[in-house]
Amino acid sequence: MKETIAVDPQVTQLLKTIGGKMVELEHPPLDDLTPEQSREYYQVARGYFKELPVEGVTVEESYFQGRDGDDIPVRIYRPEGTGPFPVLVYFHGGGWVFGDLDSSGNVCRYLSRYAETIIVSVGYRLAPEHKYPAAFHDAIDAVRWTSCQLNKWKGDAERLAVGGESSGGNLAAAASIYFRDTEDLDISFQFLVTPVLDYYFDTLSYQANYRYNLTNEKMKWFFGHYLNEPAEGGEVYVSPLRMQNMEKLPQTLLVTAEYDPLREEGFSYAKRLEESGVPVDSLHYDDLVHSFINMIGVVDRAHEALEETTRKLKEILHN
Repeated sequence: MKETIAVDPQVTQLLKTIGGKMVELEHPPLDDLTPEQSREYYQVARGYFKELPVEGVTVEESYFQGRDGDDIPVRIYRPEGTGPFPVLVYFHGGGWVFGDLDSSGNVCRYLSRYAETIIVSVGYRLAPEHKYPAAFHDAIDAVRWTSCQLNKWKGDAERLAVGGESSGGNLAAAASIYFRDTEDLDISFQFLVTPVLDYYFDTLSYQANYRYNLTNEKMKWFFGHYLNEPAEGGEVYVSPLRMQNMEKLPQTLLVTAEYDPLREEGFSYAKRLEESGVPVDSLHYDDLVHSFINMIGVVDRAHEALEETTRKLKEILHN
């Protein structure tokens, strides 16, 4: 029988502090919570996620015009050096409903500096104002736009990767599937951190009913705002785990956390990829929770985990 390791105490304290603040602010139950309110409470919670200082990275603001005419903001993080560098198009988390370039800024700066990689962070459109497939389309358009900028940034077209956390990991996985089936450009690698991979709520980790950060109820609430109708949950660009043939998908680094309802679908995705002959590196953290990479300035264990993850990312992208 597997030994159970408790959630890291600094994580528990952080979530307890944020939970207390939400009670003080009279955070409504999910049934009554509007997307606008969720973004306001998220901004308050973010105030407790202190940033980890990272030097040696140049940051540039830009944008591209998506297929629907919207200006999609991007933030480019470039490490010191002459290049050419690998390029990772990164999608933030937030259940497709909240999150932005700022919420993923510290992580992107860290990845750029210590993985010696150009990070292109994408401010994709959010639901429910822009339901599926808007965010997915923005992800596809962001990869195409990035591929046209590589020479300007000293990026390496042979090392064009996608990545993201949570819902951003979902968009990265969906983009990998899309570009595998087209011939206009190649994704060499995907970096998936506690990703959403299936519209299904009955895995062992969902049954565990964890109450840390991401809960079953929140995940259903996110999907309810992202999708136009439940039937879309069966599409592979929403549920990459349901893809029948995973052959020739890009090499993958997949990161999971024990106390996360998305844990089992991450395990299953890694297994399916491996069975299809795709090279997979998996990192699992027994004492951490969903979205731990955003806790690196407060939780020592989260910093250690991101440090290990970044070393592995650098090893793969620079090999």
